[in-house]
Amino acid sequence: MLRFTTALLALCLCGSASAGVVTVDVLDVGQGDAILIRGGGKTILIDAGDRTADPVEQLRRLGVTRFDLVVATHPHADHIGRMADVLRSFEVALYLDNGLPHTTATYQATMATIAERSIPYRTAERGTKISLGEEAMFTVLFPDSGGMLTETRSDLNSNSVVMRLDHGENCFLFTGDAEEPTEERLVGDGLGPCEVLKVAHHGSNHSSTDAFLDRVQPTYALISVGTSNRYSHPGPETLGRLSAHGSMIYRTDLSGDLRVISDGARIEVLEGTIEELDGVEVVTGPPPVPPKASPSDKAVPQKATVRAEPGSAPSAKALRKADKQARKQARRAERGTAGSVY
Repeated sequence: MLRFTTALLALCLCGSASAGVVTVDVLDVGQGDAILIRGGGKTILIDAGDRTADPVEQLRRLGVTRFDLVVATHPHADHIGRMADVLRSFEVALYLDNGLPHTTATYQATMATIAERSIPYRTAERGTKISLGEEAMFTVLFPDSGGMLTETRSDLNSNSVVMRLDHGENCFLFTGDAEEPTEERLVGDGLGPCEVLKVAHHGSNHSSTDAFLDRVQPTYALISVGTSNRYSHPGPETLGRLSAHGSMIYRTDLSGDLRVISDGARIEVLEGTIEELDGVEVVTGPPPVPPKASPSDKAVPQKATVRAEPGSAPSAKALRKADKQARKQARRAERGTAGSVY
């Protein structure tokens, strides 16, 4: 049974003894957000991509059959573009958003689907807690008791639902499209350090201020962003600030899907396609070892070896995967790591 109070949103543990491993998948949905969180036997989705994405198919390939919670951080189309499809395709125990309506057909279709399927609906409030087993806890940080932000550059962005996930010694911060006014409010509310930051607003220069990063001190910065998008996200200023704070930056436009695995003590970051992240065998051979480079050298993608059956030519799909693997290896070399990060 799902029980809601403003202080505690308790998801039934159904006999689970411990949170164990928590996985966070930042799905490659182009210029949008769709984040899948699983742990303690629970499944949560934050946002559902833009209208050109197909998160339903991606989620099915990941074995998702239902959601204990679906969160819409705010009603812009790059975050709820396929939300109605998600709500129609999966059983949803609870839907949570910031309570701000929008005039778009996308928002209207989402709310109509919630009503048609009788999905329980609540508005996010600071202090609301969601448990994922005994060792993992979500906490809503924003909106807070100070009321909605108004007269900002974008009130819908600035009033994004912001959530923190604590799992043992590890912390994740999910920020939607929060902007500088949101970050000022969070800092004023006593925001603390968090190892993994889902960078707000696709890396826009309007977010991730120095004051905010000074508080969060993220080791890992995850950016969900579309390739060659018309907004020029992520912004160079934001990338510079993240680098100056020592954050390791991962981007869906460069790496594809991102998976962060927490055992409550260590964190591992994986990059690749859904099949690769779920351990499905791929046809490419082992990635090449990139040459050692000085810090001033830019890593250059190397040609990857593609494994094929004797007498047959590698497929175009295999070649694309090999090239992607080589580029991934080059980016790791540029970041100063040759493998998974702890």
